[in-house]
Amino acid sequence: MKNGTTETKISSSILSLRYLLLTLSILTIVRCGKSDEGSPSPAPEAEKYESYWYYSYEAERVLTAEDLSADDFTPYTLGSLGDTLFVACNADNSLLLFDTQREKVLRTLDSWDFNGEQKHFDSRIEAIVPTAGRLYVAERESRIHCFTLPALEYAGCIGNGNWNNAVFQAQAVAVADGLVFSRDKNGTVSLYREADVTPANYQQVSRYRRSAAVGAVNNNFATHCMRPDGAGRLLLTDYNQRKIHVLDISAAAEMENDAALDLPEQALSPAFAPTGLAITPERYYVTGGNGIHIYDRADGNWSKSLPAIGGHAFSQPAYIQAQADSVFWISDISKRALVKMAVHKNEIREYERAGRHLLRVSEPAARGASREFFVDMRTHEIVEEPSVQ
Repeated sequence: MKNGTTETKISSSILSLRYLLLTLSILTIVRCGKSDEGSPSPAPEAEKYESYWYYSYEAERVLTAEDLSADDFTPYTLGSLGDTLFVACNADNSLLLFDTQREKVLRTLDSWDFNGEQKHFDSRIEAIVPTAGRLYVAERESRIHCFTLPALEYAGCIGNGNWNNAVFQAQAVAVADGLVFSRDKNGTVSLYREADVTPANYQQVSRYRRSAAVGAVNNNFATHCMRPDGAGRLLLTDYNQRKIHVLDISAAAEMENDAALDLPEQALSPAFAPTGLAITPERYYVTGGNGIHIYDRADGNWSKSLPAIGGHAFSQPAYIQAQADSVFWISDISKRALVKMAVHKNEIREYERAGRHLLRVSEPAARGASREFFVDMRTHEIVEEPSVQ
C-alpha cells in the first residue's frame, strides 16, 4: 500500500508538472504573437510573422465607355450609398447610377419632369451627396437639386441659377445635422435647412446662414470636395491654397452670419494641391496632381503617395469615393476611366531585419522566382528607397 501511495503521488506530480509546462507554453505562444513595432520575437517559426503586415493597392476594375456601352464617358464627381455609386459624367452633364455588386448601370439621370415641365442639369455637376432619404446634386450654375431616394422623385431646388440668389456657384456640398453646407465660389460657406427644401419651395429656399470666407476665392473652378470626418467636423479641400480646411459643425446651428466656421490650427497643408477626399476611421485618401495621397490620422503624417497602383497608372485623378474602409472608386478624367481601388493588408512570411523599423521582405512571385522589397513597420508601407530606419 505504501508503494502504491508513493507511485500515485509521483504520477500526480508528473501530471501537475506537465500541466504547468503546457500552460507556460501556451502563454509564451500568445505573448510572442504580438510584438512592439513589429520587432521579431522568439516565437516558434509558425508564429513569428503573425504581427507583420503591409499595405498593397490594386485596381480591381477599370471601367471605360466600352465597358458601360456608352458613346462617351468622362467621370468626374462621385457619391455612393450602399452598393450604388453615383457618377457625374462631364460629357453630357448627366448622372449615372451604377450597381457596384452586379457591375451594371441602373439608370442615367439627365432629365426629369416637374410641374409639367422637363428639367435637366444645365452645367457641370460639382457635388453629389446621397443621404438616407435624399440625393443632393449641385451643378456649377448656382443650383442644388434635391431628389428622393430610392425613387429619385424631384424634391426641390436651392438656388435659381443666378449668382446673386441663394447659391453662388456651389463648388462642394456636404449634409450634416439637418443642414446643407455649400462652399461658394467666393470662399464663403452657405448653410440651408433641409426642411426648407420642398417641391412647394422650388427655387425659393433662403440661405439660413453664411460663414466668413474659408480659404481663397476660386476663380478658375478648381475641384473642391467637402466631407464629414465622423468627429463633428467637415473637411474641405482647397486646391488654390494647397490646404485641407477643417470646419466646426457644432458651431453651425447657432452661428451668426459672417462668423468663422473654420479651425485654422487644425488645417492640413500638403505639398500638393488637393482635389478629392475620402475618409476612413484610420486614414484620409486625397487626390491631387497625378496620384492618391494617404494621411495617417493617428500619426498625423502623410504616409504614402500613389502615382500608380497594381493594374492602373493614374493620369488626372479628380474624385475619390470610399465605398468601404478598403474599397474606393476614383475618377481619372484624363483617361476617362472609373477605377475601383482595393486596399489589401498582406502577411509577411519571409523577412530579415534591415533597420530598427525596416524589414527586407522576400515573397514568392510568378514562375517560381521571388521578389524583395522593404517595409517600414511604422506605416506598414512599402519603401521604394529605404534610408536608415
